Amino acid sequence: MARDDKTATIVAFATGVGAAVAFLLAPKAGDELRDDIAGAIGDRADQLRDQSKDLSRRSKEFVDTAKEHVQDALDQGADAFKQAKKAGT
Repeated sequence: MARDDKTATIVAFATGVGAAVAFLLAPKAGDELRDDIAGAIGDRADQLRDQSKDLSRRSKEFVDTAKEHVQDALDQGADAFKQAKKAGT
């Protein structure tokens, strides 16, 4: 995970904790407070789901690029082997 991703995760976590503390200390009725907490948790779950999808997409792109590089190297090696074989014959 990149440093920026770690920092963003820490900031998001701290913000979530701060919001939860604010909800708990706010003078609200129990039902309203529970609804607010549930809404905040739902929002954070949506954010985490989006981040997970983005990380999955970026990981797949990285793996696909790595596969292409490996295949290119294998093709170049096969070509070099064929040329060396021809030169030796």
